[in-house]
Formats: sequence, C-alpha cells, structure tokens
Amino acid sequence: MRRCFAHCRTAVALVLTILASAPITRADEADLQRTWDAARVYLPAATSAGFVEAGVGDIGDRLDPESPPTALIVYAHGCSGLSRITDATGRFLAQSGYAVIAPDSFARIDKPKSCDPATHRGGLHRAVLGWRQDEIRNAVVQASLLWSFNELPVVIMGHSQGAITVATIEDVPAAARIIEGWTCHAGWPEYHGLNSEPDQPVLSLLGRDDPWFKSQVFGGDCGAFMNEDNGSRSIVYEKPGYLAGKHWLSVDRAVQKEILEFLNRSLTTWRNKNAG
Repeated sequence: MRRCFAHCRTAVALVLTILASAPITRADEADLQRTWDAARVYLPAATSAGFVEAGVGDIGDRLDPESPPTALIVYAHGCSGLSRITDATGRFLAQSGYAVIAPDSFARIDKPKSCDPATHRGGLHRAVLGWRQDEIRNAVVQASLLWSFNELPVVIMGHSQGAITVATIEDVPAAARIIEGWTCHAGWPEYHGLNSEPDQPVLSLLGRDDPWFKSQVFGGDCGAFMNEDNGSRSIVYEKPGYLAGKHWLSVDRAVQKEILEFLNRSLTTWRNKNAG
C-alpha cells in the first residue's frame, strides 16, 4: 500500500508538472487524449499465444489473473506510426510477462509529415519531438492512475523517432529506458544527448551502418552520454553481422534476449530500492 501511495503521488506530481509547462491548450489536451485513447495494448496471458491485445478502455477486462504483468512498458513508435514493428515488439514483451502500451501519435487531428521512410529521410517536422515527449509523459501519467498498473514499475522504450523521444524526454519516473535505432547525436540541440536521470539505467541498440544515419552529424552512439555505473549499456552491432545495416533490431532473437536481460537486471535493482 505504501508503494502504491508513493507511485500515485508521483503520478499526480507529474500531472501538475505537465499542466504547469504551458502553453498546453485545450486543443493540445484533446489531441493528447486521442493519442492515449487510440493506444495499442499488449498484455501477458495464459493462452497459446502467450498474450492478448486490448484497447486502453478494456485493460481491466483483458488482464489475465493467471499471468499478471511484472512491469509496464510505455512504448513510443517510429515516425511512420503504429506498425508491425510495434506489434512484434509489444507481443514479444507481453509473452515475456510485461504489459505494453503504445500511444498512437497519428490519432492527432493535425499530424504533419515528419519523415519519408522510402528515402530514410527524417527531420521534416522539427517540432514533432516535443509532441512525442508530451504523448509519452501523458501515457505514463494515465497508466499510473489505472488501478491495474498503479503498483507496477514503468519502463519507457522507443524505436527510431520514438527512440529519440525516449532518449531526450525529461522528468519521467521510469525504472529504465530502452532506445532502439538512434545514435543520440544530432545537429539540432534538443535532439542531441541523453536526458536520463543519474540512477536510471539505459539500454541503447544501434546498427553501425543504419541507413537512417548516414550523415556525419549522426555519428556515434548513445554510450557517449551514459553512466555505465548504473547498469546502462550501449550495444552497437558491427559488420560482418547482418544487424549492422538494420534499423529494426529487436526482431532478432539475440537482441530480444539482450532486452529481456536488461529489463530483468534493471527491474530487480528498482524493486530492491523500493522494497518495504
């Protein structure tokens, strides 16, 4: 009960922080609510598939009491929206015992184009980063206020543009962060670096020859900004391995194993700190 009170108090404090970080208009709030209402949800279940899918409105009904989630992962999709990458990631994490909520940025009424996947060109809507950060903050708050999740540790994870969001977002009470398909290096200062808390472990996954990051301005990896003493790790896949040229890495079972081992270590540390 004490953990629940502390967690809920943190969530309320985060709500107040968001409301204080003006300007958020009624239209902005309505758009944020749409991204939450349209989120995809993946839950562990004692079924042949090992998971069930749901909407945020029926999480309570879809939770399997025989397979309660051990943590909540709030997932930020890439610049082209919810996709098979989101589904594959959410399903494998749910099969491993985690609840996953992926807000839908494209549920906004006005959603300018921010990338061209066919040419691996991003940066078409610079302000999108702030929008995506608001979506993840909002999702963490909303999920924390759900009775089904209010005692669970939270992890934030993102792919591509979602990874930039997870790398740069500040003041999120998460047990850990996972960044897939981003270098943490950029010409725009708000896109550059890593804004995790000193005691917040981060896992970064990158293909050295990722086709999205050919420009010299993206050179490097997130390890340059990490505190390795807190369990953070930057994994860069090099040639001759096939992952060196990939943008979506977690489709590989070996990468999935790295993610699950990181989650287990980080959440064990989080629980030890918050025991009692």
